[in-house]
Amino acid sequence: METTTSTARASGIDCVCYLAKDFNRAKVFYTEVLGLRAVQESDNWTEFELADGSAFAVAHMPDKWFPCGGTMFAVPDIEAALAQVRATGVTIYSEIQDYPPCRTVWCSDTEGNNFALHQRR
Repeated sequence: METTTSTARASGIDCVCYLAKDFNRAKVFYTEVLGLRAVQESDNWTEFELADGSAFAVAHMPDKWFPCGGTMFAVPDIEAALAQVRATGVTIYSEIQDYPPCRTVWCSDTEGNNFALHQRR
């Protein structure tokens, strides 16, 4: 396919992916703590589909890891979600921040990647 301005332009987010140092630990965190449902799995990749149809994945590169990404996960109750995340002992970078359209708090996962819990008003 020839590359043109229209074929090279990003039109949305198909998937956000983090690299995991400990792949199984990361999968447990996202399934058990955040309640994500895996729709595709292999030895080095797990993709989750959220209720709104968006996708998130955790990957493992056996010889390489680097911190990456920053996804904002929509949650219906930010206090409850933060309590679940905080109970795992991961880093919470601040208390919940209130903004006119939303409330958000930035955290890290078990692998050191940043993410936010995000509740729209």
